[in-house]
Amino acid sequence: MDIKEILYNEIDKMGKNHIRMLLSNNVYNSKAIIDSLLNKCSVLLDKDNLFEDEFALFAEALLHFVLTMSMIPAERKINVDGIDIDILVPNSKYLQDNNDKAIIIHFHKYKNEDMEEIINNLSKIQKKIDNIWIVSSNNININVNTFIVSPLLHTDKLDDGFIYPFSEILIKIDEFLKNINYSGLKII
Repeated sequence: MDIKEILYNEIDKMGKNHIRMLLSNNVYNSKAIIDSLLNKCSVLLDKDNLFEDEFALFAEALLHFVLTMSMIPAERKINVDGIDIDILVPNSKYLQDNNDKAIIIHFHKYKNEDMEEIINNLSKIQKKIDNIWIVSSNNININVNTFIVSPLLHTDKLDDGFIYPFSEILIKIDEFLKNINYSGLKII
């Protein structure tokens, strides 16, 4: 079974409308939703794949889903100035006009990725390093905000960066949008 099938089978069991209602009631509900889906699906994901990190691929599909359900503005799978971006919040116009008011989220999906090079490339279009976020299944020891896809991770502070459980990513995105006074379409 493919990763999206695994995820959407569990989403269907939970109920899309139920998830949408929980997210619209309170963005903090996203933590429990993400944790639950991750726990239920993690046993079916391949931890030993030599090339791809299925946990990061799963996290990308899950974040696409919860962003859509919560109606948080984001652009997915875009290219800006020749650089591929997995997710951009809120949009490319903000990245160009208000660079410090946009987040780039990169999923560390391929085990042979050179993360230093990825960060270097992303920093060409996002000047504020704090606004480059990485999602990975392990701590890759880089000085950017990193969200670890693991059901049992606790928040820790690193020397110059932060690591968070992936289940907190929607909360952090919502806080970011509130901090920049984003006034576009947003339900939660």
